[in-house]
Amino acid sequence: MTEMVHRWRRFFASLWTVFNEKNCRQNAAALTYMTLFAIVPLVTVSYAMLSLFPDFAGLESKIQQQIFSHFVPESGRDVQEYINSFSSQAQRLTGAGIGLLLLTAGFMLKNIENTFNAIWDIPKGRRGVSSFLLYWAILSLGPILLGAGMAATTYLFSQKVLAQNDSLGVLPIVLRVLPWIFTAIAFTLLFVAVPNCRVPLRHGLAGGVITAFAFEAAKYLFGAIVARSSVQAIYGAFAFVPLFLIWIYLMWMIVLAGCVLVRTLSAYHAAAQGRRYSDLVATLSLLWKFFCNYQKGEPVREQDISRAGIRPSQWRHIREVLQSNQVIAQTERNDYVLVRDLDSISLQQMVDWLHPAPLPESGHRELLQRPWYREVDARFREARDFSRDHLSQSLGDLFRESMAKEMLEKSVDASVEANAAEAASNDAPNSTHKENKSSSKGSSRNARGGKASSKTAKS
Repeated sequence: MTEMVHRWRRFFASLWTVFNEKNCRQNAAALTYMTLFAIVPLVTVSYAMLSLFPDFAGLESKIQQQIFSHFVPESGRDVQEYINSFSSQAQRLTGAGIGLLLLTAGFMLKNIENTFNAIWDIPKGRRGVSSFLLYWAILSLGPILLGAGMAATTYLFSQKVLAQNDSLGVLPIVLRVLPWIFTAIAFTLLFVAVPNCRVPLRHGLAGGVITAFAFEAAKYLFGAIVARSSVQAIYGAFAFVPLFLIWIYLMWMIVLAGCVLVRTLSAYHAAAQGRRYSDLVATLSLLWKFFCNYQKGEPVREQDISRAGIRPSQWRHIREVLQSNQVIAQTERNDYVLVRDLDSISLQQMVDWLHPAPLPESGHRELLQRPWYREVDARFREARDFSRDHLSQSLGDLFRESMAKEMLEKSVDASVEANAAEAASNDAPNSTHKENKSSSKGSSRNARGGKASSKTAKS
């Protein structure tokens, strides 16, 4: 029980540390500022996507009402009228204006991706076609999924048969829970698809469900606090402006906290499986994996690194060292490949990259008169010469020799197993023959004993 409490305490401490280290409060403020400019373009693009499907005609106002009822507290409903007015005016823009709206929406999504990548310690985001496809999927599939959800809800409402046969009163509960389920699915897709790395689906689902709960609780509490405050009396008709800004800021805080939660779940799971390797041993273990996958023509994935027992924080340090020395590179699919010949890297170079030795400087004439300096300089020179002689082997030679030894050991083990199996098969007939001999001897003894007893009986 005590160990479980300590484990949860370490988990929440790690969660709070990552939330502060990644400047989530500052990033939430920046995203709030960006949302003010991008909310109208996003709504306009969503309306444009819905207008492409005749089955979703007339659902724009219902979807907007649904979004504001589930994502905005009661105090921010006045903003809905202004956004609706702005978006209807934006629909009458020319080609240049529409391009500017799309560009603003793209900047908003790019900012979200960069923030998520910073939380996941991803050095660079998507580029080119992959970035365009992600943003286009969000802008196109998002409104379509909302329209499908709204159409499904409307269909359930229209089915009188379901209402008549609902003796247990399940239908109102289902209709009340459905929006929350869609919210959890939306957060899950956001946490899994946006970061430029592979996010485990179970961690993304856990983060999406918890974030949806936190979102609903925050909306209820925010609405209750605002209803009992004097903001309306101070700001009057303009009270919705600061309240809406505060709510957008809280919304982004919750979303970023959910992203940190998913990242901490993945990192905590990998750290629990990680081993206490030193940086040098961990790097050699990773380069061995790169070397083997290079022979097969395959990249190294994040899952391979987790299975190798490398802790996430250690992998970030090793990745920076190897990428800065142009040993590995990241592909468009966020995998890693070997881009440098390992024959050009010695063990001594690897040690110098990971642990630069604080060697004393040479050539200080003012210190040459000191015996201690001459002694230290001489000893470090000997140590450098010794390490160069014994650590001059290249990593390519090291791994090729290791691969040859592994193949030899496997062949020896296979031959030993084959000989053992052959010996066991040869021993089986011999044992059977011995058993037959012993049984025949026993039967002959019994026969002789029977004859002797019969003679005794006759006499």
